[in-house]
Amino acid sequence: MASFNMTVEDCSPMITYAPAGSWTDTTSSSDPLATSYSGGSYHVASTQGATATITFTGTGITLLGGRKPNYGTYSFSVDGQIVSSGSAQANDQVAQQILGSVEGLAYGSHTAVLTNTGGNPVDLDRIDFQTQIGQAGAVGVKKTIDDSDSSIVYSPSPSDWQVNSNAEFFDGSLHFTNTPGASASLSFSGDAVAVWGTVSPDHADINMELDGNSQTLPGGSGGMASVVHPQVLLFYKTDLGPGQHTLSMSGASQNNANGFIDLDMVNVFDAAVFDPSSTTTSSGRPPTGTPSSGKTAAVPSTSLESSSSPGSPVAAGTGSSGISKGAIAGAVIGALLGLALLLGLLGFLFMRRRRARSRSIEKSMISVSPVLPMQGDPRALESGMRSLENPVFPFPPPRARTTSSRLSIAPSYYSDPEFSGHSRGGSTMSALSTAPLVSQAPIMELPQSRSFSRKPVPAKSGLSPNGNPARPSHRPPTMDFVNMDN
Repeated sequence: MASFNMTVEDCSPMITYAPAGSWTDTTSSSDPLATSYSGGSYHVASTQGATATITFTGTGITLLGGRKPNYGTYSFSVDGQIVSSGSAQANDQVAQQILGSVEGLAYGSHTAVLTNTGGNPVDLDRIDFQTQIGQAGAVGVKKTIDDSDSSIVYSPSPSDWQVNSNAEFFDGSLHFTNTPGASASLSFSGDAVAVWGTVSPDHADINMELDGNSQTLPGGSGGMASVVHPQVLLFYKTDLGPGQHTLSMSGASQNNANGFIDLDMVNVFDAAVFDPSSTTTSSGRPPTGTPSSGKTAAVPSTSLESSSSPGSPVAAGTGSSGISKGAIAGAVIGALLGLALLLGLLGFLFMRRRRARSRSIEKSMISVSPVLPMQGDPRALESGMRSLENPVFPFPPPRARTTSSRLSIAPSYYSDPEFSGHSRGGSTMSALSTAPLVSQAPIMELPQSRSFSRKPVPAKSGLSPNGNPARPSHRPPTMDFVNMDN
């Protein structure tokens, strides 16, 4: 089954206050703290034994109210059994506090009662009850029909109904009338229906008729409402069954016949079973509640908090989530794992790109590096079999020259005929040209020696006539080395 929560504000005609006049509708005009309450209002009673009663169809219910220093005791009962009791007294003034909660009830009709047991003030802010539609595994679908929808028939004629525009109304407008006998009717198909409008001191009681069964609800007169309260749940009915249903609302003739009634919107709830082999449900509707006409949306499945206790604050107009802690933990862990995988993939792609860039740089360095002569075969270079051409840095083609200047005119070691057979023989020719690298140097003649006449050598100069030193005419005797040995 599809489970969901319905919120009933303190001013809804679905709540019966007794005895008459014991409960007061309180707004911000009399209590500034009222703005902190759901809907901006609350009902308060200071009479011992005063009760607020609601009958609902569902499996659980929660009552919320305020706590203040001057508040007193209360009790909360369901189907005649007290499920909680306590005191609403608190040191500080706080709103939207849980006064009592029960869940796990057998699905069906139940009656809940809030009772003032002490005689000091006790207030009621709102009521949340849990209901359901459809069979097990069904998806709840809610269709919203605005007051201006053509499927709603206003009688006796549309001119008997007027339109009031205000931002506080659903889609900014509602239909209202004070014409006796005027009614608004709607034919629909669904398992449950909810009617929304306003309550006000000048409103008449409301007569709701569904498939021939009628029910009269207070419209706000008689002290139930002190001001106009917009978007209030006026009527809710479930377990309608399959087929077409007819809903009609009108002003009750026996009470405040000239009072107003109005219609803001109607919600129709239906259940659909999802077929895994198809994109639609067994009822023919998409499982997500995509509208085929009008405004349709999937009803979120919710459950009441089992751990809720009196005094725990709850956000206004919201129900407790039915998502388990395990599902939340699994979702968090899955998200973290997904983030880790994403970071790992990004890191892998970054390193791969970095390696590719480094390889391309290495290849580019190799491709532009010139080939040096010593990197080749030295024998080929020496024998003149390889030129110093490089495909990356091409040299201009050699230019034939007839003559070239030699850097030195000194005789070359390699020009010696003795080394003419060596591979390094005196190279005066280029390996690529027939022209000599060095032009032949001119042979210079040595100057001839000149003869000069000299004067004759003096007789006593000690020189011979030819200029050589004169030898003495007496020599010492030679030494006989043989005799010396003896």
